Amino acid sequence: MAAGSNAIAQDAPEARAADESLNITTNTEERALADLNGAGDAFVLSTSQPRSRIHFTLPPNVQTSEAWLRLAARPASDATAGTIEVRVNGGDPIVIRPQARAMEARFALFSADMRPGSNTLEIAYSTQTAAPGWIVDARRSQLRLTLEPVRPLETLGELEHALGSDFAAPRRIALVTDAGRERITLEALTAQGLALRAGEVPLFTGDADQADLVVRIAEFSRLDETDRAALRRGESQGPEVAFRHDGVPHLIVTGRNLDEATAAARLMGARSFEGYGRSFLAADAISARRLGREQVRDARAFSTNADLRTFAASGLPFSADQGARTAVQFSTRHDADRYGALSVLARAALIGDQAWLYAWYGDTSETAPADHNLLIIGPNSTQVSAVDRSAPEELRAAMRAAERSRGQRGLMRLAAAAYADAGDHAASAPGSQPRETGVGVASLFRDRHNNQRWIGTLTTPDVASFADAGRSLARSDLWQALEGRAAVWSSRGVTPLDFSVAAPTLMDRARELAVDHTRDAAFLLFGAALLMLLRGFARRRAQA
Repeated sequence: MAAGSNAIAQDAPEARAADESLNITTNTEERALADLNGAGDAFVLSTSQPRSRIHFTLPPNVQTSEAWLRLAARPASDATAGTIEVRVNGGDPIVIRPQARAMEARFALFSADMRPGSNTLEIAYSTQTAAPGWIVDARRSQLRLTLEPVRPLETLGELEHALGSDFAAPRRIALVTDAGRERITLEALTAQGLALRAGEVPLFTGDADQADLVVRIAEFSRLDETDRAALRRGESQGPEVAFRHDGVPHLIVTGRNLDEATAAARLMGARSFEGYGRSFLAADAISARRLGREQVRDARAFSTNADLRTFAASGLPFSADQGARTAVQFSTRHDADRYGALSVLARAALIGDQAWLYAWYGDTSETAPADHNLLIIGPNSTQVSAVDRSAPEELRAAMRAAERSRGQRGLMRLAAAAYADAGDHAASAPGSQPRETGVGVASLFRDRHNNQRWIGTLTTPDVASFADAGRSLARSDLWQALEGRAAVWSSRGVTPLDFSVAAPTLMDRARELAVDHTRDAAFLLFGAALLMLLRGFARRRAQA
């Protein structure tokens, strides 16, 4: 095996100066091959399938200083023989001659073969006999790269390529907006556009100091001088998206007023910035490439009998016509919950590969259009009247299950907790965090007062953290497991509920009631036993 070559060396002061000017540290990341090729957790190398190609992308402003591959594989039989060759972008191969037994080899690749943009890792099998080949564990096999920035990102087009890269992409994104009536609309459209560029849901935050990318969304009068200077003419000309990089990359989404700022946010979700410089105006949208793909015609017809599986696979019924007949409401009060809701909405846009550009956005204090489908995202959404009056029994059962998974319930929960054993609580000190914060509930059903209207919700009970639950759903395979009329999700998996398929029996309902109030019942029995004991003592004293 040959060792990978190193990047061109530079003395320490120059290296520190370069890093300080870029305000970016050397980035080392490890990705499973299964996450890069999307072809499953394993692939076969054999005489009939002698090679597998894994494609990945790197940002346009980096060079690779180190590259390593961990290759986990097992022979298809004891007679397996031959060699495995690994090369990057058609470069010189690294040849290994493994014995016919399970292996996990770790070796350096030629880092000089890596390049900004598209790359191809090829793993090939060669044998002189008809012996079976190898089964590669693509989940345990991992590519590890150390990347160094050689210059700042310079244009919107380069930022778009960086966002879509498999390594060293800006993943923690700060959304900096002002509180106001259009805040949810501005952030929702921008978040969807960012997710479509990244190909995954970023980590949305409000902490600009810790972010890889800062997005300032505001009308022109609220921008500071640095952001104003980044605009094409240094002043507002209408809806505009601009880029600057003076240590940390910044996007500015703006306009002369809130309506134009909203139009600029809509541009974020509608058009690609590929090939554009440091600013993008509304007039540029005429020639710019569409972001995402066009939905099939009459998509709404496919959601006639929708359930959560339909929603998880396509975003329907809410994504039809890019959300033109959908109202999205956030039931969030805290910033962290709002970022969780934005994560969920961004995942829904990714599934359909298009932003919901024409949806109505607002919070639950506003009145959503009655002739629109309604999607409510955030904690305690079952307290919203539109949900409460039409909620199916599955949703109510799912909420009860989510509450049970988080600890005590019932009117006497404090007294019952006093007699519970320590294993029932993850935290024993006041103010400590509960055991399972990422439990949530999803549901999709028809409005009982308007059979043509769909209502959906992704929520949590008040004892859980929607910020944790929303992000875990949006950034994992839990999303793909949603099904039924309602479902409970947590880090342990997804539990669907659909009583139209299998209605709960009387025994099921009795068991649920018993589980719901186990500690309350135990407390009552304990109290009754104590009362009888005291009564017995009293009788004995009276007889004495």
